[in-house]
Amino acid sequence: MRDIDEAMRGLVVSAEPAVVLSSLARSCHPAFSDSCTVELSEGVDDLFRVTFPMAGAGPPAAAGKAVSTSFRAAAAFGYPSFAGLVVHSWAERDPTEDDAIIARLLVDRAVALVHAERLAQSAARADERAAKLALDLITSRVEGEAIGILTAKHQAAREEALRVLRRASRTSHRELYEVATEVVRTGDLEWPPRRAADPARRGNLHIAAADGSGSGG
Repeated sequence: MRDIDEAMRGLVVSAEPAVVLSSLARSCHPAFSDSCTVELSEGVDDLFRVTFPMAGAGPPAAAGKAVSTSFRAAAAFGYPSFAGLVVHSWAERDPTEDDAIIARLLVDRAVALVHAERLAQSAARADERAAKLALDLITSRVEGEAIGILTAKHQAAREEALRVLRRASRTSHRELYEVATEVVRTGDLEWPPRRAADPARRGNLHIAAADGSGSGG
């Protein structure tokens, strides 16, 4: 007795057509047919072909006792198009019209699984990009606010304030965003704390000039 539910349960969920259709060929034998062959062309890749059972693992199907089901899927979600043919064969009987309908349903189900998984992965990538963009926006705003606080408090150029933030980040082994958040929270940046005793640097953002001379008073 043909167990179509078993064939359906044997389908593997994947964004790769070769994986899903290979599982179709494997699950159809012997639940639905005596053998199943899949031929697949995907994008510019070489033709993929798989047969279950493998050669020599069972009696060959008689000529003409087969149902051929073609499939085609357009390129979508950044994945290439794919197309091919699934051949279900029987050694001891002629396939019926019901066999052709079932074969069509099985192949359509396999293609639908590929499509659904590609859609899910595409949606996941879109969510990741959206989350990253949101985080980048928040980070940029906090860093910009911190730079604005330092430039106003110390009458420093934006480039100078950014350099000090970056130096504080490297020295404290913290992310630039963390240092900037602290500046926004406290209203200043005590950096570097061990140099605070130097009157020329106290209350001032001091960056050495290219010639090595100090820029402080």
